[in-house]
Amino acid sequence: MKMSCVHEKIALSLDRWQEVHWQIHQIEKHYHSPEGVRYSFNALIRAAKEIPQLLSMELQNRPDYQGQIKPRLDELRADPLFSLLSNKRDYVVHRGMLDVHSSGRIGTTEGHGFKIGFAFSVGPWESSEEAYARFTEVCRSDKEKRRMMGPDCDSWPMLQRKWVLPDLPDEDFLSIAITAWRTCGTKLSEILVHLGGEALDTELRCAHDPERVRSKEYSQAEFFRLVDGINLDEVN
Repeated sequence: MKMSCVHEKIALSLDRWQEVHWQIHQIEKHYHSPEGVRYSFNALIRAAKEIPQLLSMELQNRPDYQGQIKPRLDELRADPLFSLLSNKRDYVVHRGMLDVHSSGRIGTTEGHGFKIGFAFSVGPWESSEEAYARFTEVCRSDKEKRRMMGPDCDSWPMLQRKWVLPDLPDEDFLSIAITAWRTCGTKLSEILVHLGGEALDTELRCAHDPERVRSKEYSQAEFFRLVDGINLDEVN
């Protein structure tokens, strides 16, 4: 779709905002892969950090820049979450890796969240598949844990994990990413309206259910075969 003349004035900034949107879906797609989720989140905060820089470059020669536009950019840079992510990006660029934490729960489901769940350590270097393989080994070697934690004939295994920054232990990557996108979108929208355009839609209706993204379900039949040595097809 061809941009309106107002959108063309901040085309680079809007493109970065779209990139943040795209990276949200990459985080969803790679949520159970340590490299994929970390690289996608790192790329997201890079794109977000560039938005006020590009807005300044695109609009700084306007007569209303100092009085109407720059204050909005200053508000964006001062936003606590945006400021934190910007500092994280500077650290990654100049000093090292993005520090992330991972936690998990494991248990059984009947298709609507946990039927029964237990805390289960999932390291930030570990894929969910690797964590699940450890779980099956625990159940194979400890029959009491298998009885408590493993599936029955009406349920199947499910692992749920959560990625967080140490500074924000109560918010996972997805909620942080969506909030960052909306925060940037709000300021872009205010500036577009000031320039004579329409407000942006920041609802993100295409986002997936975070609980489903964080959860990964596994085969009941394969669990019984690997852990109990039972072929459910033969039993049934």
